Amino acid sequence: MLEDELKVTAREDYGIRAVVDIAINRSQAPIQARDISARQSIPEQFLEQVLASLRRAGIVRSVRGASGGYDLAKPAGQITVGDVLRALSGPLPDLPQTAGGRSNDAQSGAEFFWSRLREAVEDVADGTTVQDLVDYELRWKQVHSYMMHI
Repeated sequence: MLEDELKVTAREDYGIRAVVDIAINRSQAPIQARDISARQSIPEQFLEQVLASLRRAGIVRSVRGASGGYDLAKPAGQITVGDVLRALSGPLPDLPQTAGGRSNDAQSGAEFFWSRLREAVEDVADGTTVQDLVDYELRWKQVHSYMMHI
């Protein structure tokens, strides 16, 4: 079934959440992994592995020392969700192939559909920046904070 093929791993989910957290909470000092871990309910050891992959991919940078931590390596508007996913898992997941083989070079309607769906997934991942997610999250928090006061 389709949802089996498009399953998001914990690594991918944590990576996106960590990068958004860094973007929202960045200031003059780097963000410590333990703070991200606490805010996002991500096991700290696993988070460190995710952040190491993101650092190797040039998405975050790390600062060593007592006041060290992580920061984005470039502006949030220049990092896409696709960048984060590829840094953590390689190419975006394949969508289902048709079950039966084709004996000729003609593309079936089903193959055309799967191809278009894969392109749509890539377009959304590559067209959504970390800044888009930050803006959405901040708006959501603002609306829900307002609603709690009513």
